[in-house]
Amino acid sequence: MNAYYFIFEAEPKNENPLIAHVSRAVVHLWVLATDIDEARAHALRFLQSDHWEVTTEKDAYLPTPEQIDGLGPEALSNYQAAQAKGIHATFYYWHRSE
Repeated sequence: MNAYYFIFEAEPKNENPLIAHVSRAVVHLWVLATDIDEARAHALRFLQSDHWEVTTEKDAYLPTPEQIDGLGPEALSNYQAAQAKGIHATFYYWHRSE
């Protein structure tokens, strides 16, 4: 299996408990799959099951070995977490104004 990398913009659905505080998020995902279409489908199911509505796919690719070797400590940790669990997501939230 390969580890594919995605960046999505997403908004919380009404069922998402974060909706009171978060208006949207940029989500970075590592997904293990046999091809990019399978990886994308898995990523979208993961986000939907967590009550997020994807609004935009910003990036999607299979990193080269050189790109993996060049990952910083946090990104490498996220990549390794996906290797262990099959998927790993990091959310960067836009908080609602009071």
